[in-house]
Amino acid sequence: MKYVTWAGREIPLAAEADLFIAGGGCAGTGAAIAAARAGLRVFAAERMFALGGTMSCGLMSKIAISASNHGIAEELIKRLDAWQKSNFIASRHEVPIDPELAKRMLDRMVIEEAGAEVRFGAVVCDAVRDSRGIEYVVIDSVNGFEAVKAKYFADCTGDGQLGFKAGASYVLGNDEGYGSSPTLMFRVANVDIEKLITEMESHPDIYAPERETYRNHMISPGQNRKNIADDKYAHFADFVKLIRRKTEEFPDFFTEWELKMILQRGIIFMNQPQKNHVLVNSTRIPYFRGNDSAELSGAMVSGRRQAEATFRFMKAFIPGFEEAFIMDTGSMLGIRESRRITGDYIFTEDDVNGLAKFDDAVVSNFGGIEIHSVDGQGTAITELGGGDYYQVPYRSIIAKDLDNLFIAGRCFSASHGALSAARNIAYCMALGQAAGSAAAQLVRGGKRNVREIDIKALQGELGSIL
Repeated sequence: MKYVTWAGREIPLAAEADLFIAGGGCAGTGAAIAAARAGLRVFAAERMFALGGTMSCGLMSKIAISASNHGIAEELIKRLDAWQKSNFIASRHEVPIDPELAKRMLDRMVIEEAGAEVRFGAVVCDAVRDSRGIEYVVIDSVNGFEAVKAKYFADCTGDGQLGFKAGASYVLGNDEGYGSSPTLMFRVANVDIEKLITEMESHPDIYAPERETYRNHMISPGQNRKNIADDKYAHFADFVKLIRRKTEEFPDFFTEWELKMILQRGIIFMNQPQKNHVLVNSTRIPYFRGNDSAELSGAMVSGRRQAEATFRFMKAFIPGFEEAFIMDTGSMLGIRESRRITGDYIFTEDDVNGLAKFDDAVVSNFGGIEIHSVDGQGTAITELGGGDYYQVPYRSIIAKDLDNLFIAGRCFSASHGALSAARNIAYCMALGQAAGSAAAQLVRGGKRNVREIDIKALQGELGSIL
């Protein structure tokens, strides 16, 4: 057993890897699969006890994936389809998935097949630097403190925890430090969706939406019925008129706080691969920064309170939910934005709206600006035209203050507005895939700096996501 001296004590050296990955969410799994398949020794530390992050533990069981993304995210969807004998990949850009199946499939893809070493229940508690490079990280788990040395490191924590521990520059939220408001997702089972659709067709005035939403989410009840039958995405949104009508009839149904929370965005839910399950995406936590454990703890409690109140209304007043029950709430908050590590280039809102293309591009994406208001009221949406896309440069996935740190997922180098367009699940997975592939090239070439990349060769490897 080897040891390192850290904080005045000797701690075990758990591994010496080519690539250390902090976080096993969507970006982390993309990085791990790409790097390990290329032959690298990969060690990943994940605080939860499953891979997938927001997609699995956070229950965001719907993958938004662009037509141009034919990378690991597409492979995951196709393999889930094969497992459950479905064809949800045909639903892109919006693809419902089963988060429990995703956990098991990612175990297979990352650990059993690619051969990456993953430690669950492990968090990064320190990063020890040697000038501009990270020498090793210290992880804390049931084992106690352990060190992991690596040639390259990837921060895929979402919150930029590794970069933060290593002293990298970062920004937080908008100009006031607040990010897009997060959501605690929950799933509801035993729903008679056909009953609801029939009722919506019979009373279109009651169920007509008041709130702005995406064009591709403005789905008629009849089209939702067909989508569900065809293994495609179905989206039910708003219900604000119904909420107001019922709360006038039953003024004591909600507390003042509950009504305020539920009216932030109404009630939004979508179908799942199981025909009688829905995913509810309604709760919101206003004025959220994402860099304080007390704030995060309070947000989880608030999210569960909101979920309880929202479901109570659904069960009482939305047709088809009479016999329904909450199946589960997210084990982690669906954080849309917290720390963003500063890279060699900061990807901007102008890059999104201007459909920017870069000589060092590593990923393309189709999503427009989607800022969930920091006060919880409304969503600022700017959709792109059909077939429009932009690219993110390699310079935005490398930390400017370090020579061996990649930043992938929602902590990559972007402005507040640009991140809102570039943080969906498949996109984060693609950013991770780009980082993992870059690390593989650098290690194979004996390079010691992320900036020594052969970008043309890397782009050749990343053709499936460019």
